[in-house]
Amino acid sequence: MGLEIDFHDNEALVWSRPLALTVGAAGALLIAAAVLVSWAAPAGVFGGVALFVAVSGWIGSALELKYGDLPIAQPVAVAHHAKVRRRSARRSSGVPWVTVALGVVVVLVAAGTEDAYGIDYFVAACGLAPVWFGVLVGPVAGYVVTPQHLHIDTALWRVSVPRRLIGTFEHSQLEIRLRLLNRDFVDIRVDSPIMEHSSRGYWMNARCRVRTAEKLVRMLREVAEEPGTDTAVTRRRRPIVTAVAALTAVGIVALGIYGFLQYGV
Repeated sequence: MGLEIDFHDNEALVWSRPLALTVGAAGALLIAAAVLVSWAAPAGVFGGVALFVAVSGWIGSALELKYGDLPIAQPVAVAHHAKVRRRSARRSSGVPWVTVALGVVVVLVAAGTEDAYGIDYFVAACGLAPVWFGVLVGPVAGYVVTPQHLHIDTALWRVSVPRRLIGTFEHSQLEIRLRLLNRDFVDIRVDSPIMEHSSRGYWMNARCRVRTAEKLVRMLREVAEEPGTDTAVTRRRRPIVTAVAALTAVGIVALGIYGFLQYGV
């Protein structure tokens, strides 16, 4: 009986368990051959890629099939006497954290390769750049709930939604779409795994949409709504974050130029 090949609704390949085991086993055999036979070393690279794709693909497909059709949590008015005035949560995304980790490795390599000129500052700057980028687009972003607003923070911008306008949450590809009572909508970027894009569409993100909606609904329930004066969604820059990000970027560029000139390249 052959392997069954199927596709998600967006035409991305469904990595069933038999398919993942077959491709993963082939990858493992290539890695073993590279270890045992010196002339087969290049095959180990292909084996590693095959094994990684099989494992990550199977995990992603399993999560997508489980959560893709699940309804997401909805804001519900709750009568309570909560004293909490604010709730916040950082956006947790796999890609930025992997970027930060890779940057830290590069910085450690630079710190461990001192020579007559000292630390290789150019390489250190090359490592600090992805650390800066990963922190900026990852944990710096998040969500804040106050009695009057739901604030959606991206790297440099804050979108403020009056709670009086909040309607329902919907699935929207990689985002949650918040339908407003004035018939407008706001797309909310959600937590994401390490991989969420396929070559032919979007996938591996359904679990993140479901869990992010649950997080937002929980915070909205914990903070009692109060009447506010705002009647429209507003978008403004985050000045402190923007200033710190700009200064950090200038410092990294200056460090890279210094390291570049230090060696007279």
